[in-house]
Amino acid sequence: MNATSNPNRQKVLRLLEWVLAYFGAAVCLAVVTLFANQQLDDLWPLPSLYFIEIALLGLLGVASRAGDTKPVGAAWGAVPWGVGGALLSFVILGGFSIGPFLVPAMLAFWLAGAAADLRQRRSLARHFGLAMISALLQGALMFAILLLSRPHN
Repeated sequence: MNATSNPNRQKVLRLLEWVLAYFGAAVCLAVVTLFANQQLDDLWPLPSLYFIEIALLGLLGVASRAGDTKPVGAAWGAVPWGVGGALLSFVILGGFSIGPFLVPAMLAFWLAGAAADLRQRRSLARHFGLAMISALLQGALMFAILLLSRPHN
């Protein structure tokens, strides 16, 4: 039996999506709160922009679970993958600071997306590709902001 033919399995997958999304958002908010509290005196605009983005990504990941219902929810099904991909950029580029603390959130959003894809019989491979594109775009955005914020001589 597949996930769509067994109502109990669908309910379990839906509950798993929500639990993982809430966990991912909680990790994002907790990490941002902890790191922002440690750097209150030195919160020049760039870290605070990243902190706001991380918090909003977590909230977007939870909101996507509410929108992911058949048939109109197909686009919402890609959101947790995109959120996880964006967090991957923070994990890699913030590898010696905030990055390792965001790994659980990144994995939680990817697993929530995988559960949704299994429940709705969507392509995991396509959404994983979207996650990688999201990671590349987020990394490019971070580098662009960094270059634009440098003082010009």
